[in-house]
Amino acid sequence: MEQKVSATAGMPQMEQLIDIKQIWLTLLKYKWRILFFSLMVTAIASLVALSKPSIYTATATLLIESKQAKAVSVEEVYGLDTRINEYFLTQFEILKSDSIALAVIRKLDLVNNPEFNPALVQEDKLLDLSVDIYSLLPFLNGLKKPAPELSAEDELYRLEQRVLAIFKSKLSISPVRKTQLVNISFSSVSPTLAAQVANEVGNVYIESNLDSTMQVANKASGWLNDRLATLKAELQASEAKLQDFLKQEGLVDIAGVGGLASQELNELTSQLNKARDRRVAAESLYNLAKSSTQNVAQISAVPEITNHPVIRDVKLAVSNAERKISDLTKRYGPKHPKMKAAQAELASAEKNLDRELRQLVKGIGSEVTAARQAENTIRGEIDSRKAEFQELTVKTARYSEFQREVDSNKQLYDLFLNRYKETSASSDFGSTIARFTDVAHQPLLPSAPKRKLIVLMAFVASFGFGCVVAFVLEALNDTFTSAKQVEHILGVSLLGVLPLVKAKKDKVPTYIYYDEKQRAFSEGVRTIRTGYMLSNMNHDNKSVIVTSSEPSEGKTTSAINLAFGLAQLEKTILIDCDLRRPAIGRRFDLPSAQPGLANLIAGTHTFEECLVKDEVSGLDILSAGLVPPNPQELLASERFTVLLDKLKQRYARIVLDTAPCQAVSDAYLLSQKVDSCILVTRAEHTRTGVVKQTLGKLVQQGVKIDGVILNRLNLKKAAKYSGHGSYYEYYGYAEKATPSQVPIKQESQSA
Repeated sequence: MEQKVSATAGMPQMEQLIDIKQIWLTLLKYKWRILFFSLMVTAIASLVALSKPSIYTATATLLIESKQAKAVSVEEVYGLDTRINEYFLTQFEILKSDSIALAVIRKLDLVNNPEFNPALVQEDKLLDLSVDIYSLLPFLNGLKKPAPELSAEDELYRLEQRVLAIFKSKLSISPVRKTQLVNISFSSVSPTLAAQVANEVGNVYIESNLDSTMQVANKASGWLNDRLATLKAELQASEAKLQDFLKQEGLVDIAGVGGLASQELNELTSQLNKARDRRVAAESLYNLAKSSTQNVAQISAVPEITNHPVIRDVKLAVSNAERKISDLTKRYGPKHPKMKAAQAELASAEKNLDRELRQLVKGIGSEVTAARQAENTIRGEIDSRKAEFQELTVKTARYSEFQREVDSNKQLYDLFLNRYKETSASSDFGSTIARFTDVAHQPLLPSAPKRKLIVLMAFVASFGFGCVVAFVLEALNDTFTSAKQVEHILGVSLLGVLPLVKAKKDKVPTYIYYDEKQRAFSEGVRTIRTGYMLSNMNHDNKSVIVTSSEPSEGKTTSAINLAFGLAQLEKTILIDCDLRRPAIGRRFDLPSAQPGLANLIAGTHTFEECLVKDEVSGLDILSAGLVPPNPQELLASERFTVLLDKLKQRYARIVLDTAPCQAVSDAYLLSQKVDSCILVTRAEHTRTGVVKQTLGKLVQQGVKIDGVILNRLNLKKAAKYSGHGSYYEYYGYAEKATPSQVPIKQESQSA
């Protein structure tokens, strides 16, 4: 079956995200370089670690109090807010401040310590060096800029700033989480100095806080004293104004007078309400009775009149008389004396009721008049009392104003007086906000440098860096390093692999195919031959070109040895179609005047004159002959096409060696005249992109690609790092090759 190659044959397939095997093989491939780099970096790190002096670190622990120990309550004076975490953070920053550090530097005279002032050690050497340079090179005196003159204070300031920078780089303030403790650590080449500085930082911090507290207390006392005098004068003035007002208005107890007036006004208001209710009730009853004066029955039906005690008694008498008549009617007649007496009694009771009703109506009119007079009297009294009360209210407001001023001044004065007494009482009380829980002691062992850790980390880091570099180099290497990459990247079949042959001056014998010591190479050629024949089993394909993408990939060697392999089975001819830089004639040690393909196409010689029979292999060879000035025109001529047709009738296999595809286009021209093509690429040399480009061009022209030959593959290396070549070892073909002793002129394998 004909092998079909699509236009996407050069596209790589999707790879696995993580190929553990490939990672391991990459590390094995670069293992010696990684180990060498790691050991070299580790050795340098060891020398650096040993050259550094030992550093000792001493640590003191301070407890920062959340509340001050004080004799009296004066938090407001000192302004401490210990209820929030910002207070502790502030104290930690104070410990790190330049003021604390400078105080320690001055107290311990660290300016004159060589550890903090390297100029003390190097000053003489630098001065001597500068003098020597300027004495040896006098012309530099004109270029030397005079140093600006500094005062003693400026020089001391600059020196202290340099020492301060070194000091703070060695100092570490680290709070202990969720506690009120803070660790003060200091590193120095001297263990004694390290402990001394750590303790001194804590002492200076405590003393600084005490000094600031005393300054605040003294300042507060002076300010309170001045303020008290002003407040006292204001209090006396406000009290004098209040007394003058009371005398002027003739008031003794304005609060009692105001209360009495308010009470009387409330009582009059209550009486007015009652009088108004009485007047309204009397007027209502009078109007009702007045409208019913002509009918006694209507008047008696009014509830307010009926409920009057007098009317109620009279009506009761009328009711009793009527009931008595009713009882007598059942026994006597109307003219019976008892009936007449009862009727006379009823008439008397009704007359009495009429009289009482009329008198009551007259009394209601009098009641209305009296109620109106009482209401008017009370209203007048209320108006009089309101005027008096309003005047009293104005006086009370002014009195309250003076009294509030007095009270306000008195409160301020009392408050400041109490604070002044508290401040004065506690001004000489020294309270500390911190104390040592652990003082620093001289460390017995150095804290830095951690030489073992440095060496270990250097080895680990360099080893890791070497692995990363190895992966990067492997990723950047876009050449073919294993056989499986050919089919994976190019998408075409791999005909076979030709191993790397170790020969003198990198030259391979022409008849290496027959060398018993190079059985791995011979088996590779046979594998290629088998793949080629299987690829063309069902087709009458006889001619094949062997080409490559670039020069020095081994296409000529591959063509010669493929022709050797085919010659063992069928009649084969090898034609050198590289008319620009022919190599087959030189490889077979033919004379330079030997006519060949160019002579045959030009018609200057016959086929028999140009043909050479190899006695060792039985292979027919047609060399390039005389190098023509127009090789492409010769290959494109009709005479060459006719020659190929005649050769197909005479030979079973025709192998054509061509020029590289990327250099010239001869191979593309020949590919249209032959049946198939074999592409040769050199392992770890030719870039995959170049091979894919060449393969793509051949596919676009419709050339049948039999496969790819991977040349000069290091089988020993491939067996270790890619698995290829293990079958050679299994069959004993991978022995260490020695230079061939075949007495044939040697040429480069990459020819």
